[in-house]
Amino acid sequence: MKIKYIIKYLIVFIIFNKALFFPSASFSKEPLCGNNTIQFLIDEDVRNTEYNETRNDSGIHFEFDWNKNKRDKIIIKRNKENYPIIRYSLFDTKNFEPSKTAIKKINNKDLSKLKDKEIINLTYLKGETNFELDNGNKVSIKSKPYKFNNFQLADFEILSIQNIDTSKGILEMSFISKFANTRKDLNKTLRGTDYYSDQLLIDICHDARDRNNWPLETVEFDEFKYDADVREGLKNKEILANPVFQITIDDNELRTLRTEKGVGFFRQSFDFRKFPFDTQKLIIRIKTGVNNYTNRNFENNKDIGTLTFISPSPGVFGNLENFLKPEINKLKAWKIPDNGVIIKSKILSDDKFNFYNQKFESVTENILDIEITIERNFQHYVWKIMLPVFLILCVAWYVLWIPTEKYEARLNTSIISLLALIAYNFVFQDDLPKLEYLTDMDWFILLSYVFCCIPVFLSIAFSKFISKNQTRVMKINKMIKIWGGILYLLLNAQIFYIV
Repeated sequence: MKIKYIIKYLIVFIIFNKALFFPSASFSKEPLCGNNTIQFLIDEDVRNTEYNETRNDSGIHFEFDWNKNKRDKIIIKRNKENYPIIRYSLFDTKNFEPSKTAIKKINNKDLSKLKDKEIINLTYLKGETNFELDNGNKVSIKSKPYKFNNFQLADFEILSIQNIDTSKGILEMSFISKFANTRKDLNKTLRGTDYYSDQLLIDICHDARDRNNWPLETVEFDEFKYDADVREGLKNKEILANPVFQITIDDNELRTLRTEKGVGFFRQSFDFRKFPFDTQKLIIRIKTGVNNYTNRNFENNKDIGTLTFISPSPGVFGNLENFLKPEINKLKAWKIPDNGVIIKSKILSDDKFNFYNQKFESVTENILDIEITIERNFQHYVWKIMLPVFLILCVAWYVLWIPTEKYEARLNTSIISLLALIAYNFVFQDDLPKLEYLTDMDWFILLSYVFCCIPVFLSIAFSKFISKNQTRVMKINKMIKIWGGILYLLLNAQIFYIV
C-alpha cells in the first residue's frame, strides 16, 4: 500500500512541476499581437522580401503627372511635343537621363500618338527593344529580369506650417500621411482560409514586425529630428494609442498600410541673395530606403536586379492643391503662388563601399520630393526698413542744397544724418538674416551708407577750398547733387531689378 501512495504522490508531483515550469504545454498559446490572422501569417509566410512584380524587360519607366480634369487619375508626364518623359532606366542611365530625356519612338511606334496604357504595354516587351530619343539618339536595350516594388504614397495632407526658421534652415510642419504596399504573397497565404475576409483591418504590432519581413518599413521622411512627443510613426518606441502599421484587405487585394503623422522638422537650404524679394522652396523629402541594383536583389542570390519606386496617388495632389487656399494656408510672412506645390520623383546617385566584396559601387535610390514654393511678403521690409533708410539718406543728401559757404551747417547736418543711419541700423538688424554673403537688402544699406558719407566728405573738402575758388566749388556741388542722385537710383535698380 505504501508503494501505491508513493507512486501517486510522485505522479502528482510530476504533473504539478510540468504545469509550473512548462505552462505552454498545459495552456493554449497566445497568438501574436493578440490576433489569430497575424499568427497564421507569421507561421505560414516564407518571410522573404516580397516584390510587387517580377519583370523581364528593358527596365524603362516613365515620369508621372496629375490630370486635373480627371482628378482621380495619374497620367504619364509628357513634354511640349507630347512625348513621354523618362522617370528612370534601370539598365541604361547614361542615355536615359531621369526627368529630362523623352522618348519619341519605341520599335518605330510614335509615342506622341499613343495613349498612356499603350505606352506602358510597350515597356513590358521582351527581347531587344529599340528606342528613339528626343535628342535624336537611337538606343537598343536587351530585356533582363528584375524585381520591382512600387510603394504608394496613398495620402499626404499638410495641416499647418507652424514655423519657417530661416536662420537655422528648418521647416516645422504638421502633417498626416499614409503609405501602402500591395502584398500578393500574404494575400496568397490567407486566401482560402478562415482568416480571409474582405474589409479586414488588422494591427501589426512590434513583435510581428520583428518576426517577419515588411518592405514598407524602409520608407522614411528625411527629417532633421524626430520628436516622439509630437510625432506618431514606426520610430516611436512606446506603444501608441492609434495604430501606425496595419494589414488591410479591400476588393480582394491585401496591402500593408502605414501611417506617419504629427509635427515634422525638415532641414532646408535657403538662398537669401534676393532678400527681401526672395522666393524659396520648401522640400519635404520621402526616401524609399532601398537601393536599386542591376544584378542583385534582396529576395534571392540570383543574378536578377531590383528596382524600388515610391509614387503618389491622385488624392495627394488634390490635398496639396487644397492647401493653396487662403483659409487653409495661414502663413503670414509668406504667400504660396498658384501651382506653388508640386511633386517630383528624383534619383539619388552615390558611390557606396560594399563590405562584402570590399569595393566601391555606384548605387541609386528613388526619392519623392514635395516642393512648396513660397514668396516672401516684403511689405514689412519696404515700409519699416527701406523707406526710413531712404528718408535719412534724403536728409543727408539735402545738405547739398545748403549754400556752400555755410559749410558748418552742412557738416553738422550730414554728420547727424550719418549717425542717425548708424543708430537705426541697430533697430532693424535682428530682422536681417546673418549670412556669409550679401543680400540685396545688405547691398541697399551698404550703398546708402556710402552715399550718406558723400555729403560729409564734400562739406569737409569744400571748407578748405571755399575761399579759393567759390565758383568751381558751386559747380562741383551742383553736378554731384544731380548726377549723384541719378547714380544712386541706377545702382539700386541694378541691385533689385537686374538679374
